[in-house]
Amino acid sequence: MWSIYPAFKKIVVSVCLVAGVVWAAEPDNSTTNAADSVVAAPEFSKGAELFGIPFNDLSKAEFEQHLSKMGLESYPSYRQGVANYSLGATGILGIKELTVVYNQYDFVERATMSGVVEDPALRAKLGTVLEKKYGPPSVGFVRDGYGRARWFLSDGTEIELHNTTFDVSVIYMDRVPKRIAPSGRIDVEALLKRNQ
Repeated sequence: MWSIYPAFKKIVVSVCLVAGVVWAAEPDNSTTNAADSVVAAPEFSKGAELFGIPFNDLSKAEFEQHLSKMGLESYPSYRQGVANYSLGATGILGIKELTVVYNQYDFVERATMSGVVEDPALRAKLGTVLEKKYGPPSVGFVRDGYGRARWFLSDGTEIELHNTTFDVSVIYMDRVPKRIAPSGRIDVEALLKRNQ
């Protein structure tokens, strides 16, 4: 009986070695499945876009050209630096007016889309679209598309949503609008006179 023991011992050791090699060669599915199931965090826009163009440092000429391609023309405004647009009979998600304020250097400072939106589905969609594009608001709230919120974006722009009543507005602001310097030169004589 003891003569079988060494042969049995060799078989058991060989089976254990083969099983160990096979076990080591198999990939660890517990870590790969966990890594595969992790969903990447959504990326949100870092800067405001209005009608598909970046809002930061947007010039009047570029903006008006883009709006005319969309078929929008400004109607007369009696205030300097202000342009008003109609967004059509149905509007964009129910919003039918656009008011744009330009600074003295002809860059957009503020654009306000506003109107009375009676359809609850359109109102809800408005807040939802902004939240999907820019993420959760920096200040305020958006619940089921409704709310009052502000997004402060990293490029120096800001978006403000007022969507708690039928009177809805979305305001795009460039917190530091571009300014054109008169020239790249320093007027030494003017500085000297000012300091005396």
